[in-house]
Amino acid sequence: MTHNHALRRQIGADLLLLLVTLVWGGTFVMVKGATADYPIFPFLTLRFGLATGVLLLLGAWRLGRLGWRGWGMGALLGLALFAGYALQTLGLRYTSASKSGLITGLSVVMVPLLAAWLLRRRPSAAAYAGVALATTGLVLLTLGDAFVLAPGDLLLVGCALGFALHIVGVSAFAPRTDVLALTIVQLATVTLICGAISLFAHQPWPATPQPVWFAAAFTGILATAAAFLAQTAMQRFTTPTHTALVFAAEPVFAALFGVWLSGDVLSTRGIMGGVLIVLGNLISEIPWSERTAVWISRYLAPQYVLLPLLVIVGLADGVVWWQGLLWAAGIAVVALVAPLLLMQRELRAGRISDWHLSNRHERLRPMPILIALFATAAPLALLVLLRGPHLLLVTSVAAVALFVINLAITFAWKISQHVAAIAASATLVTVTVGLAAAPVLLLIPIMAWARVRVGAHTRMQTLGGALSGVLITLATVTLIG
Repeated sequence: MTHNHALRRQIGADLLLLLVTLVWGGTFVMVKGATADYPIFPFLTLRFGLATGVLLLLGAWRLGRLGWRGWGMGALLGLALFAGYALQTLGLRYTSASKSGLITGLSVVMVPLLAAWLLRRRPSAAAYAGVALATTGLVLLTLGDAFVLAPGDLLLVGCALGFALHIVGVSAFAPRTDVLALTIVQLATVTLICGAISLFAHQPWPATPQPVWFAAAFTGILATAAAFLAQTAMQRFTTPTHTALVFAAEPVFAALFGVWLSGDVLSTRGIMGGVLIVLGNLISEIPWSERTAVWISRYLAPQYVLLPLLVIVGLADGVVWWQGLLWAAGIAVVALVAPLLLMQRELRAGRISDWHLSNRHERLRPMPILIALFATAAPLALLVLLRGPHLLLVTSVAAVALFVINLAITFAWKISQHVAAIAASATLVTVTVGLAAAPVLLLIPIMAWARVRVGAHTRMQTLGGALSGVLITLATVTLIG
């Protein structure tokens, strides 16, 4: 198999797994509603029983291919799956759908640690960083003012552990067994365990209302039978890391569906915690290679960050939303489009060696200075003359101050303008939006790492850029208000 063909298969597998996470994220609200007045284990019995029945119709004859070893593997995976779903459904009784989805997302950062432990491989530094961020996020999301974990939160942490064990187990067992048969055994195991608990705890079996049947059918056929068959099949063509990285989207989908469909409300601290959990998931799974550093340097460059920054600040200014967007678009044209066209001309003429002006002496040439002065001063002049939104005015003043101070420093030394721009932007967003946006400050060390990794700057130069961006922005906000 050629490298390109294998890459296409992996991308296809990742996209299908992303669709699976979308379906799973949407089921939190449905399951919470279905089990509000209906026993949990009878519901799970119906859900997994329907899923098992559907797959038996498709491939009961393939069970003979498994052998005793395959049946054992499937039963072990089923136990992990039972633990995940039982604890998740119990936890949903005591917390919101959004919060449940975010805590369940901790399974992603648990995967590399469990894989390292079970496969005797040492976790990477990124895995440790991801676990630290996700744990911090869990504390912010779950601990109340009394700093005590609620019972539902503890159940959901156990649920995350169960799902993490399932992901690692599927990656270990699926490539060596029949996919459909292995999935049937997993789901049948969950059905039998839940059914036994239901018969023991609920005699006679509770009457099942129509909404519960609908929820059991939807989650059983689409979110269980189809989803786990797709997961087990696709994990043959991708890695546990890729699977866990894709599954990091599930808490995002769960939170969005919870807010949209169920009216869940997350506090500022809760939002910040949720963002940190997702960031921890991503950081622990991204391959921190030179290729990643090049990608970050290229696509988190100031010219790409400027537009979303202006949109956020424009919308947060208190003016009518469409006026904020118009001002943001107008400033982007003046500060971005025209300067980039001029820079392109300089690049083609050979007067500068790259877009980012990595050479300190090129930054001191007349044309680059004039282009940067126009990009920062022209928007400020427009905002002053036309009495534009105040927060955009503060942003422009900070940009001018940053340009002037960085230019003065460049006569004797070089700091990273990439890092300075990211630091200024992240600080502005945090000050403008509030504490919930504080995780965006993590972009500063990420960009600093990327610039050092690609050899564009030294550690001290990136530190100088970070300090200049943060301090100048804070000083501007303090002085102007």
